[in-house]
Amino acid sequence: MDVAALIVAIVGLLVAGLSAGWQVATWFWSNGRPKARLMHGVVSGAAAITGPVKRDGLPLELKSIREQGYDGTEVLGVQVVNHGRAQVTVTRYSIALAGTGMSYHLIGDAMGPPLPHRIQPGEAETWYADMDTVHRFVYAAQAIKEGAREVFIEVTLGTGRTIRTRQTVRI
Repeated sequence: MDVAALIVAIVGLLVAGLSAGWQVATWFWSNGRPKARLMHGVVSGAAAITGPVKRDGLPLELKSIREQGYDGTEVLGVQVVNHGRAQVTVTRYSIALAGTGMSYHLIGDAMGPPLPHRIQPGEAETWYADMDTVHRFVYAAQAIKEGAREVFIEVTLGTGRTIRTRQTVRI
């Protein structure tokens, strides 16, 4: 009888542990889970022709895009995708220079939906910054930290949490 009671107790403890783990996992999954991706391309009129910045940090080659007649503004952007089950509110995005702690908050020259903006579960939204602005920011930051040229984008959420793009682009 003691062996049977021990087996039942062990099985009960195992099931309780699995249940607690499942509750914690579903609690995490029920929140919004935003991911940010660095984008580069051209905005021409009402269209944006962009692609993700690759791991090597080089911007997209725009020559073929320009040859197709898209002579618009070169942009650096951030695409925010909500992988969670709850909506996410984006309140701000900014261009940041790696290794300096400096960032440029876009207010008047921001391109994209007005902020704050809610992203529903399973949806994505993209915001852009003019590359001339990015170049001027990097140039101005050279006075503080010479050689700093790796740029990424930070996104501030309504909860106060900040996410950033994993990729950087070398300016």
